[in-house]
Amino acid sequence: TTLFYALYLYRRAFESFQMGYASAMAWVLLVVVALLTALLFKTSGRWVFYEAKEGR
Repeated sequence: TTLFYALYLYRRAFESFQMGYASAMAWVLLVVVALLTALLFKTSGRWVFYEAKEGR
């Protein structure tokens, strides 16, 4: 789905020359990716296992 969104964004910007609309779409994409990244960082402690190096 992100590829289709990015392709649609590209076409709006460089084929239709609607730079303002494409810029707004890019900001929305940035916010969505930033929120997903923050969510993954916040929850990574639950599903990522780091082996403890005890005894050293």
